[in-house]
Amino acid sequence: MANSNSWDFEIIDAKQVTRVSRGRKSNVDPRLIEGLRTLTAGKAVRLPQQALDPKSPDYRKDKARVSASLRSACRSAGHQNFSIEFSPEGVPQITIKK
Repeated sequence: MANSNSWDFEIIDAKQVTRVSRGRKSNVDPRLIEGLRTLTAGKAVRLPQQALDPKSPDYRKDKARVSASLRSACRSAGHQNFSIEFSPEGVPQITIKK
């Protein structure tokens, strides 16, 4: 079925939908997950071993990668309400919110 706009599409049965995986899965250190489980609301943790170089041209991309991994770890630890912020030195910090 063609549309008069610039969009061409074809209607198919839902069983015909195929997909590819979204990419590699985040590998989170189980020790980090266990440590985050003990973190309570109002507390925060700094992760200096995950520090990034804020002057690096890839800093934004690296922050996104590290943040995604830390979000996965927080959720695996049972936290739903948290924030991830980076210090001026590039050190990620996770705060558990109430």
